Amino acid sequence: MHHQIDVTLPADATDEVLGDLEKHDGVLAVTLQRGGSVKPAGDVISLHVLNRSIDSVLTTVERARDFGPITVATVRTESVVATDAQDAIEDDADESPWEEFERTLRHHGRTSVNYFALMALGGAIAVAGLLSPPVPQALALAASAIIAPAFEPVAKFGVALLRGSLYRTRRALVAMLGGYLVLAAAGGVAFLVLRGLGLAKPGVLASSEGVHMVVDPTAADWLVGAGGALAGLVIVTSFREAVLAGALIALALVPAAALVGIGVVSGDWALALGGLKRTAADMGLVVVLGGAVVLIKDRFIHHGRRPLA
Repeated sequence: MHHQIDVTLPADATDEVLGDLEKHDGVLAVTLQRGGSVKPAGDVISLHVLNRSIDSVLTTVERARDFGPITVATVRTESVVATDAQDAIEDDADESPWEEFERTLRHHGRTSVNYFALMALGGAIAVAGLLSPPVPQALALAASAIIAPAFEPVAKFGVALLRGSLYRTRRALVAMLGGYLVLAAAGGVAFLVLRGLGLAKPGVLASSEGVHMVVDPTAADWLVGAGGALAGLVIVTSFREAVLAGALIALALVPAAALVGIGVVSGDWALALGGLKRTAADMGLVVVLGGAVVLIKDRFIHHGRRPLA
């Protein structure tokens, strides 16, 4: 995975930026269109860039802001062939630039009809799983963890705190609290429906391994959750979203929040409190351990470069 970067910049900045980019070893190809941009007015530079060099390239591009407004679009490219730099391409890094990583979290963790619908569906599926025998329970809990976007808003909140952005922190907090309230409410409604159908019989929750795993976790359960929190941030910062499901399943965010809904509608406040505690604990794992991943990568891989926006 490499990158194409399209930059629109003021004409007065072009020659200075272009000169630095032409000399950059991580830039494989440069295309210039003088006067090619209508909005904002200016020139357009298109670059094919190695991932390992994208931070320094974007730092160079950012200097054009001194001359006026710029736009920067990054595109992941599956394959690049440069006959004079093929060894460098083969040995390229697998790190996502901060702009793409943070945009991914914002996209999947923003308030929208789709976001709330998936949180509700995840909560309902988790409750059905908790009331099922062991094998279908495992399948349902895994499915609910993948379907509900419960990880992204928590990770987005942690990153916003690290960035020190009050605006982004507020938006992340609203999305996180709103999404989890919908998840818990959907879990409560699903429990009432299943109880009305005679499927939520007395004693089923008390004997459910899934419930015990959530409200009375062992040291092994905590290790699994911690591993999921760490893996989740490693995955989304390294172009490996296809395997994010493993990290989501390792965390108990969805079934724990669903138990809060069950406890509230059934009047079992001990169960609701147990689910709330586990939800908060797993959120803490994502914020603290995931934040540690971001800080380490920021220091040793991205060398402290701040995102463009």
